[in-house]
Amino acid sequence: MGYIKQITIQGFKSYKDQTKIEPFSAKSNIIVGRNGAGKSNFFAAVRFVLGDDYENMSREERQALLHEGSGSAVMSAYVEVVFDNTDGRFHNSGKPEFVLRRTIGAKKDEYSMDRKNATKREVFEMLEAAGLSRSNPFYIVPQGRVTAITNMKDEERLSLLKEISGSNVYEKRRADSLKLLDDTDKKCVKIDDLVNDINDRLSELEGEKKELEAWNKNDRERRALTFALKQRQESELEAKIERIDAYRHDGVANVDSSSAQFIQNERDMEQIETEMDELRSELKLLMDDRAQLEDDRRKSTRQKAAIEIDLNELTDGQSAAQQAQRRRDAEIKRLQQLIRDRETELGELLPRYNEKRDEETDIRSQLAEAEGQRKRLEDKQGRTAFYSNKRQRDDALRKEIDNITVDLATRKSVQMQTDDDIKALRKAIGTLEKEIARLKTDLDKEGDSTLSVGEQVQKAKDKWDKIRDEQSTLYREENRTSAQLDNADRQLRHAERELSHLLDHATSRGLETLRRIQEQHNLEGIYGTIADLLEVPEPYKIATEVAAGPSLFHVICDNDDTASKAIDLLNKEKGGRLTFISLNRVQSRQVQVPQTADAQPLLPKLRYDQAYEKAMKNIFAKVVVCPELSICHSLAKTHDVLALTPDGDRAHKKGGYHGGYYDPSKCKLDAHRKVLALREQRDQLRERKTEITTELESLRQKLTAAHSDVKKMELQRNNVETSYGPMRQELRARQAELQQKKNSLEQMQRVAAEIQSKINELGSKQSDYEAEIASKFEKALSRDEEALLQTLAGTVRDLRRQLSTLTQERSDLEGRKAEIETELHENLQPNLDQLLTQQNGAGGTVTQSARLKDAERSLKKIDKTVAEYDRRIQELDEQKEQAEAQLARLEEAKAEKERTNRELARAIEKQQKGMDKRMQAREEYKAELNEIQRDIRELGTLPQEAYHKYARWSDERIMSEIEKVNKALRKYSHVNKKAFEQYESFTKSREQLAKRRSDLSGSRDSIDQMIQILDQRKDEAIARTFKQVSKYFQEVFVQLVPAGTGRLIIQRRSDREARRGRGEEDSDEEEERANGRANGARTSVENYTGVGIAVSFNSKHDEQQRIQQLSGGQKALCALALVFAIQQCDPAPFYLFDEIDANLDGQYRTAVAEMLRKLSGKGGESGEGGGQFICTTFRPEMVLVADKCYAVSYKNSTSRIDVFDREGALAFVETSQKA
Repeated sequence: MGYIKQITIQGFKSYKDQTKIEPFSAKSNIIVGRNGAGKSNFFAAVRFVLGDDYENMSREERQALLHEGSGSAVMSAYVEVVFDNTDGRFHNSGKPEFVLRRTIGAKKDEYSMDRKNATKREVFEMLEAAGLSRSNPFYIVPQGRVTAITNMKDEERLSLLKEISGSNVYEKRRADSLKLLDDTDKKCVKIDDLVNDINDRLSELEGEKKELEAWNKNDRERRALTFALKQRQESELEAKIERIDAYRHDGVANVDSSSAQFIQNERDMEQIETEMDELRSELKLLMDDRAQLEDDRRKSTRQKAAIEIDLNELTDGQSAAQQAQRRRDAEIKRLQQLIRDRETELGELLPRYNEKRDEETDIRSQLAEAEGQRKRLEDKQGRTAFYSNKRQRDDALRKEIDNITVDLATRKSVQMQTDDDIKALRKAIGTLEKEIARLKTDLDKEGDSTLSVGEQVQKAKDKWDKIRDEQSTLYREENRTSAQLDNADRQLRHAERELSHLLDHATSRGLETLRRIQEQHNLEGIYGTIADLLEVPEPYKIATEVAAGPSLFHVICDNDDTASKAIDLLNKEKGGRLTFISLNRVQSRQVQVPQTADAQPLLPKLRYDQAYEKAMKNIFAKVVVCPELSICHSLAKTHDVLALTPDGDRAHKKGGYHGGYYDPSKCKLDAHRKVLALREQRDQLRERKTEITTELESLRQKLTAAHSDVKKMELQRNNVETSYGPMRQELRARQAELQQKKNSLEQMQRVAAEIQSKINELGSKQSDYEAEIASKFEKALSRDEEALLQTLAGTVRDLRRQLSTLTQERSDLEGRKAEIETELHENLQPNLDQLLTQQNGAGGTVTQSARLKDAERSLKKIDKTVAEYDRRIQELDEQKEQAEAQLARLEEAKAEKERTNRELARAIEKQQKGMDKRMQAREEYKAELNEIQRDIRELGTLPQEAYHKYARWSDERIMSEIEKVNKALRKYSHVNKKAFEQYESFTKSREQLAKRRSDLSGSRDSIDQMIQILDQRKDEAIARTFKQVSKYFQEVFVQLVPAGTGRLIIQRRSDREARRGRGEEDSDEEEERANGRANGARTSVENYTGVGIAVSFNSKHDEQQRIQQLSGGQKALCALALVFAIQQCDPAPFYLFDEIDANLDGQYRTAVAEMLRKLSGKGGESGEGGGQFICTTFRPEMVLVADKCYAVSYKNSTSRIDVFDREGALAFVETSQKA
């Protein structure tokens, strides 16, 4: 087995296209074809892949093997051979077939075995192991090799015999041994020379050792004295360093304590600011509620005045007309007098009120300016600590300036609009005053009287009033909810900004985009981030955040489809990057973590829904919390867990530590909790506002219906009663509108003043920022700024006290003014107008008793409503005072915290400077200490007495003694200080060289013995090979020439010289003796001079002829017999013959064909085969004995090989011969 099953060629020489030859027979295969068709190229392809005669090719040689012809150029070529491996001949393959391929190109030459790349050496080793020996390459016989053997000289045949026997290997090993022997002799001579030199040097060192002993004695004394001095210096420096370390330890503790207090104060101030914002919002809501109640009260007061007039009229109507007229006149006079008194009082009060209001505005403006200036100085002070250089500070200030510029532009725009509104109001007031004057003039001439409301009208109005009350209540709640929602939105945006600053930009954007696309696309299956779904106890908060790291904001979803959909939407909107954990993919890891008193697993401490347990285990299963870092390191090393302390410090199993100060203000979990809480609050407020909007819409519809009922009832009443005079109604409406316009004007003027104040403040702030940008970057405020800051603190307190006093005075005057105006416009003036109308008008048609009953009922109801409004207004005033007092207390507390923090900042800076100064001194001491310790180490090993002998000596005595010792040492300046070491080193080297010399002597004997054995084995191999080849040559020759005989003759130098002396040729008897000597005692190969061939073609007994005496055909036959004999000595699994019968006569071609037939297993008495044969020929004899025939054809510069039957192959041969 091991024969060639199939060959594939592509791009090699004349075989351009892939040529996959039909599987070969395991016995004889004949390939025929015309000259130039490609038979030899096929033969060359097989030799190419087997490495025979195609090694170490240059680029030009590789290019020459590629196909050249028409069409596209061939860039690479390969030849692949498939071997049968059923017997395991190619033992490394392990498959029934072994595939060997070689591929070449202009820049490559590669092998592969079983479709895997292999080196050339691996291929040759595999072929050698399979029996395809390169030392006996006669399993491949190319064209010309038979002729070369035919023309070989005897000496060349002897070389061939040596090559076959493998003597070249022995020769190489013998040469290597001789070289090693020569090297050994040289080393022995060199060692002897070194030993002589060492002996001479040892004699010299004996004298140097005595001087060295005296020098060593003095040197030990010097080193001991130096050690005593250096040790004292070392102790002094260590004491200084210890004092500095103690100071630094205390300083660090103080700084840490102050920093913790500073941070706590910052948190407290943040909380205070939040409470102040809430109080301000509450105050605004209270003021809005009060304004609404005031408006409702004014409306009710007007209604009450109308009812009282009706009631008075009805009561008077029961007396005589004269009595009613007198009372009306008296009442008119009384009202007129009261109006004049109130107008006089109002005239006196208005200048004082305006004065106090202007003073309050001025003080408020000064306070705002002072507070703004103080705030800017404090911000500047904070920036000096926060920013590390001028560039960072200036960048931040420029951003603030840009924001101020935008804010200024907005406020100026609002100011212009407000000024326009004020102008419009003034114009409208002038118009109304003229209109009222005209109406009064007209009313002097005529007027109308009003009638009481009927029972049905009153019921309709009661229903309408009830709905309006409900609507007013909902409006107030809507305003309150809107304000709370605005505040919640503002706080939520602030919290989200703080959280986004703690996260990386991509994650922050990703979370924001994910929330948006969940709402827009109704994306289901996304449960939230790890932080959303996790509740962490406070003691484990830092450890959890450190352990989770970026995983804290990984998003949990139900499956891969949901994650892919979300990621696609994120990519589409370019909205950041997120990591999704699909619950259908994540595997719950079973991790064994230690559970001891010093090691608590983190996962059981966390609270979460069990639906997310796999995701939580994937992140926290290997996390344990330990009280100390040393325990963390031990557990991380022994249990392969993530061990942390509660403060977030962790240890790695390879020995590293990671930790340090953790800023609580940067806690992501706290920031995230705050965002979640504010988002929930915001959502609840939104939901409530939506409910209120729905309820208001329903009330509007009810109110419209109730108002329609009132109108219907009034229309019905007007049909039976005399209506009010339209002019009186218009007058009242215009007076009410005039008062409303005046109130609006006053409010607008106040707003305009506030806007101008804010614009001034922003302008100052912008100027300060621009001045700061132009200034140098300092780590603290200047002395002037510090002084100004202190001054401003006092100024702010004084201004706040003045503002509080002025506000109270202004509020009192404003209250009295409002009371007078209310009384005038809502009570006295309406009553006077009503009386004047009655004086000039006519009576009604409804009975006096019914009208009186309705009026009393309406008056009782309206009195109750007004009282309720007064009570609620009083409650709001009390709440407002409490809120203002609480706001003042909070402002004072915040100012105190700010003052404390400024003092802490100065203390920390002072402490830090002190520590820096001492640490600089410590570094100097440390450098000096290291130098002294280096000097002590350089002193080397000291005698025991050096540590206590000079302990009581003074520094001066030690220095004096060192000088004496140095003086003594200078006497031995020429001494060899390494004499002892050199003596010991040379002695040890001499012993090692002696041992090495002994080892080399033993090695030399072994090498001599090896050379003798190699010589013997080489000669035995050559003699054995000659015997086998000679035997098989005789057998093969008899098979090829049955009537003849042939043999090989080995020639020796001594035999040839003897024959030359006698002038004789070698005889058969001499040859026999030579063969016997080859099998006997060892004979040197040097005596062999050649191998001759002696044959007889006609008789087994006639005198034999030498090969030089034969014809060409006979010589070729002898050469083939020698080839077959060599192949019999070292059989191969297959043989390749390229036109070996070209030079044979017809009868010998037949004999060779029969020989192939027998060797391939198709002939012979025993039926034994000699392996697979693949032969090329253009003669018919081999075709007749072939098991399988192939024909090579050539067309369009391309060769191809096809299977033919025997008749077709014979016809192909005949055609080729005729051509």
